[in-house]
Amino acid sequence: MKLRNKGFTFQEIMIVVAIIAIMSVVSVFSYSGIAKKHRLEEARAALMENHDFMTRYYAQNYRYKKNSTTWPDLPVTHTEYFDIAFTSKARAEPADRFRLRASPNARYVSENRYIEIDQSHNIKLCTPKKTVRSAVCVSY
Repeated sequence: MKLRNKGFTFQEIMIVVAIIAIMSVVSVFSYSGIAKKHRLEEARAALMENHDFMTRYYAQNYRYKKNSTTWPDLPVTHTEYFDIAFTSKARAEPADRFRLRASPNARYVSENRYIEIDQSHNIKLCTPKKTVRSAVCVSY
């Protein structure tokens, strides 16, 4: 009668551990990319909701501003990871234009991009340049 060894060798166990480690690393990076995209989409949805509000405000008042210096209060001023407000350039905008920006808040320091939307429903995803006070923007 032949005696069989039941169990795994050390090499087999180490191969399984290595495969699990590789799969874990890949899944963590995939999840972080998906989470980042979800946060941007959430900010984009909030901007679109504010855009719809501003469009209704314009239809009722024939202008986007309350008066020459103030804007109406937005229905959505932040998400969990982004703050939403009129851009600094928007102060000088005429009453028939506006520009909103969703910028990462203090909870989301790993993100440096921001999203902008204007009265024409142009949505841009912008990445600030490190050397110059400008940004590279693409349609979003």
